[in-house]
Amino acid sequence: MPAKKKKVAPGRGKASAPKARRVSVAPASRRTVDPGWAWDDRLPLAQGKQIGNTIYVSGQIAYDPNGKLVGEGDMKAQTRQVFENIRSVLESAGSGLKDIVKINTYITDGSKFMDMLAVRGEIFGNDPPASTAVVVAALAFPALLIEVEAIAIKRA
Repeated sequence: MPAKKKKVAPGRGKASAPKARRVSVAPASRRTVDPGWAWDDRLPLAQGKQIGNTIYVSGQIAYDPNGKLVGEGDMKAQTRQVFENIRSVLESAGSGLKDIVKINTYITDGSKFMDMLAVRGEIFGNDPPASTAVVVAALAFPALLIEVEAIAIKRA
């Protein structure tokens, strides 16, 4: 025989959750980070954005500051240039490679994955950031083997 439900007087029964208080927080400051390269001025992008103390670095490719490809066909040379570009963007924001907490890496040739890792090991040593690596069919411009985007937390 099913149990009968108790009737509960209005205002009694389940306790209601306390109402959340709204806290007013000033919006974090936002700024575009520009390392000063002329070659990217024609592109509708920012090399980096800083929101508060977090710096978001756009995908960096193996172009030198003059817009010339570095290391055609050479994953290690392209990886070094990519991280040099990331360093330049971060330094423009008063930060550095040591402040990187996350990277996303896109490579076009999975057989060169270990070459990319070797250079990353040179850069980060025993303190690598969280990371993702993905093999893709192609990148935005011909002859590119790698693109890396980064997130850094600027130290006070």
